[in-house]
Amino acid sequence: MTALAVDRLSVPFGPARGLDAVSFALDPGESLAIVGASGAGKTSLLRAIAGLAPVAGGRVHVGGRDVTAEPPERRGAVYLHQTPLLFPHLSVAQNVAFALDVRRTPAPDVERRVREALGVVRLDGFGHRAPHTLSGGQRQRVALARAIAARPPVLLLDEPLASLDPSLRDEVRGAIVALQREYQPALVIVTHDFAEAGAMAGQIGVLLDRRIAQLAPPAELFTQPASSAVARFLGMANEVPGRLAPDGRLDSALGPLSLPVLGIPAGAVDVFCRAEAVRLVADGGVAAQVVELRHRPEGTTAVLDVGGTQIEARVDSLGPPRIGAVARFVVDPRGLVVFARRGS
Repeated sequence: MTALAVDRLSVPFGPARGLDAVSFALDPGESLAIVGASGAGKTSLLRAIAGLAPVAGGRVHVGGRDVTAEPPERRGAVYLHQTPLLFPHLSVAQNVAFALDVRRTPAPDVERRVREALGVVRLDGFGHRAPHTLSGGQRQRVALARAIAARPPVLLLDEPLASLDPSLRDEVRGAIVALQREYQPALVIVTHDFAEAGAMAGQIGVLLDRRIAQLAPPAELFTQPASSAVARFLGMANEVPGRLAPDGRLDSALGPLSLPVLGIPAGAVDVFCRAEAVRLVADGGVAAQVVELRHRPEGTTAVLDVGGTQIEARVDSLGPPRIGAVARFVVDPRGLVVFARRGS
């Protein structure tokens, strides 16, 4: 049975029009990351699913049951805010047990579930601790343990890693993956970090212009965006204008390329290209000048100027080209995404 089905859900932004006809479905154990610009409505969507925000249309089903008109406590969907809200006067174990106590769960079951939940988030032995003695990552993991102790069929996480430093992010990310594997809830995660979305979710939904513009597995989304708007939002390193001939020849600053039939008309196009598809070579290719090096944790890229058009290429971090040097590059056509230019 489907754990969560969102059917053409419309969510207002106060008096303004908000999300329109958002739909997706998740089976038990499946996970979806929602990404979008600030103000796109990511948090509003989670809150609407949880029953914490009004809806203007559409339905929400949890475990096959229509919960659209149900109050939050009867929906079977637990919403976890990005800032962990723990009861300061209760111990860690008492915080985790809170939802079970409210449901009048028998004491032996409460003790067992609290112990299991703390084990999943790797906080064995922390039950006696007070919240103020914990680190930020530990508090976030206690909040996760409390959310899963009641074993809800749907878990909604709103930016669970946003307020954490990099080392704590790994800690909490591991806890989320572990709880997903252990209890198999349908998991919806809101994040602004594409790497986190790809690491924690089997599907990613891109919220643009009040709708889900694309819903796809991470590998497909990052390599085959469905529109130029999605490609721009994802920050594909290179966008250049080009011209597509009827036989598939593409002329642009990336050099002459021959592409398979793309299903778009010949004429003016916008060409998007990942940095790793641009490779420096000793001979041949397109000549360019290195104008900038960009160093990031995941590697180094060089910005190449081709007649006024800038192309970003992945380069060797240990031996990058010199700024001002002339470099030559070729492009792997598999790293290209081409869209007909509007109004052309």
